[in-house]
Amino acid sequence: MAYLITPQQLAAIAGRETPLMASLALWMNRICPEYEIDTAKEYCHFLAQACHETDHFRTLREYASGKAYEGRLDLGNTKPGDGVRFKGRGIFQTTGRANYLQLGIRKGRRDLFINNPELLEQAEYAVWSACEFWQTRSLNDVANHADGDILKKKLRGKVTEVSPVEYISITINGGDRGMAERKKYYAIAQQVLGEASAVPAVRELAELAGPSLRDDEPVHGAAKAVRKRDKKAARKAAKKGDKKAARKAAKKAAKKSAKKAAGKLSAKSPA
Repeated sequence: MAYLITPQQLAAIAGRETPLMASLALWMNRICPEYEIDTAKEYCHFLAQACHETDHFRTLREYASGKAYEGRLDLGNTKPGDGVRFKGRGIFQTTGRANYLQLGIRKGRRDLFINNPELLEQAEYAVWSACEFWQTRSLNDVANHADGDILKKKLRGKVTEVSPVEYISITINGGDRGMAERKKYYAIAQQVLGEASAVPAVRELAELAGPSLRDDEPVHGAAKAVRKRDKKAARKAAKKGDKKAARKAAKKAAKKSAKKAAGKLSAKSPA
């Protein structure tokens, strides 16, 4: 079952709400699973990097003018004005004529982003381009390592031992810029998304409980309750064949904790 990302979760990771969060969450839920980014662990890494690269999900365009990229042959900037025209855009800040061209080829329209670079500032293409980057660098394989695993990554000409979050950070940034912040967001994402790790269990009990969750209640809040006392009560009743008691316990678990989680997120996320 694909994991569900909510705007509230993005706000909790970033520590604030932004206008982009609703559309980003929408397109993440549509596109990320197509690239097999669909577990809490994978999303923790993906969202930690996204939060840093987009300045807390506030922008899908680099703040700088892009003039610093003029003449950068390694980015394919061979024409005057390429630096500004093809500055960083999207969740992972796609930069340079060569990378914009490659995305167009991957999309099946060679010059799509060459002729319309601003498309990468739209949430749909911003998420899609990040997923393309993630997949072509096999970052899911890295994300699924245990946090304590030691990996090898070449940085500034030297092979270095790094953790999975460091490996992914270096791959996306090309260096170690913002490493401390990326690690911080990863730790926060683990806390925020960890509350939703029992979503399959919630859905399982929901089949007994019926329509127990409103659309606006965070799924991860319900999951938190399912790990606790009401989960045991529901399963115990289900084992005994008492479907009425099982429905009641599951419904109580989902609704009570979802409301509590929503209140906490509201208090933590300034407008």
